Amino acid sequence: MRAPYSITPTDQSGAIVITATLFMSWMCMVSLFRLYMRLSMNGPLSLDDLAAFIGGLCQAFGVGHVGAMMYSVSHGLGRLTEQSYEEEQSAREALYAADLLFFAGHSAAKISVCLLLRRLGRAKRYLLMCNVTGLATCVWALASILGIAISVVDRVGSPIFANIGWKVLTAFDVVIEATLLGLSIFLVWGIHMPIKRKAAVIFAFSTRISIIVLAIIRQLYINQAFAAYNNPVYVADAVIMTEVLLHCSLIAATIPCLKPFVASFDTGWGQGTARKGQSSYVNSGSDSHSTALAPRCIGESQMAVPGSAQSYDSHSSRQLMLSRDDNWDADMIEMDLISRSRG
Repeated sequence: MRAPYSITPTDQSGAIVITATLFMSWMCMVSLFRLYMRLSMNGPLSLDDLAAFIGGLCQAFGVGHVGAMMYSVSHGLGRLTEQSYEEEQSAREALYAADLLFFAGHSAAKISVCLLLRRLGRAKRYLLMCNVTGLATCVWALASILGIAISVVDRVGSPIFANIGWKVLTAFDVVIEATLLGLSIFLVWGIHMPIKRKAAVIFAFSTRISIIVLAIIRQLYINQAFAAYNNPVYVADAVIMTEVLLHCSLIAATIPCLKPFVASFDTGWGQGTARKGQSSYVNSGSDSHSTALAPRCIGESQMAVPGSAQSYDSHSSRQLMLSRDDNWDADMIEMDLISRSRG
């Protein structure tokens, strides 16, 4: 008796199932980590969080994509065997739905990163660049979805023409990812802070480089699939890379917020803003009590002003901004708040 999903030279359905379920599980765990941190450590939720959750969980773009892919596999996707016309049509329709959900989830991840970067800056030119990038991402998402819809309606079109469309979408995908990385560099370029801390901030967002690499590799497999148009085994390689790209994109959108989750399980690492030999608590003027500085998301840190006991309590309601004061020295990456009175 043949296994339901196997991995052979003529059957790659098992590889598709393993990849999809594995990366979906990782994506769900990372999304839940982010939700936990926002609700219990460094909330409240903001637009960038909602975009990430919509892409991964809330609207089930990521999970729904895997569901559609599983349905397509159950009807013969990835198998070099004769299928009935009904089975083949069901597999194609499910793959079409999976492609739509892929672009929706991938775009949500980009928008999440763009909104997070926008929330960390105040310069007008920087905010304008963030707005333009966000708008370009939305246009790319709509164009991608419309392109998939047109390719399904125009079934008599040339496979070569269809592949050109995929190449164009991938090219713009890479440009947007590179722009997001450029925004993170521009964010800290004029900040008076140690170069090592600037590099750490850039590194937090440089995970998008891996998304660029995955997008290019995926396009290479798509080229291979169109070259062997009637061989579903080659289509399986492109499908597997699509799964990897989507879920890694959603995970990379959350990586800048993972450090406080790790720090919360340590007794001292990253818990305050003290230099070596100093206390990790801040004394509020004449008050005898101390306020512990809790870890925040990468790109965030606490600001406690001596003599003002309310500065910490009102912290969660303020917008997170970068400070141009190089006197802040933290164990974590620091991007301090600018008070409302200075706004």
